[in-house]
Amino acid sequence: MAEAGQEISGEVLREVELKIDIRSATILVIPKSDEIQDKNMPRNLHNAAELFLRVGMVDAAENVKRNVADLLDIYSNNPDGKSNFHVGRGVVCWACGHCGIPKGGANQKGSNIKDDLQKITPGPCNKCGETEQVNWLKVT
Repeated sequence: MAEAGQEISGEVLREVELKIDIRSATILVIPKSDEIQDKNMPRNLHNAAELFLRVGMVDAAENVKRNVADLLDIYSNNPDGKSNFHVGRGVVCWACGHCGIPKGGANQKGSNIKDDLQKITPGPCNKCGETEQVNWLKVT
């Protein structure tokens, strides 16, 4: 049995404890039409961070944690009239864990937030450029 920090075939095992804000469960992952019945599909960003940790994608889990914390900080502070934010639909990238407005803007293919997200392709990721492994997000 390997212990944390022990080198095995060029890899280092490590114990990771990442505290994910429970409020990340209020940001829903919108499944694509072929993912709706998938019981393993994360339903929110808390589930997404757990999945990333479960499969060893620690950096992706940390990206989710950081992006959610940044969003919640924006929501918790009253507008000061000076700060500038991009507002629109967000996506989660399953390749890198980035959560935020996609490259090219959130409303690039739809006229408003009420558009049917099943009909509008999400992405690409604003961090890594991934186009396929990306889902829309919905803040509840």
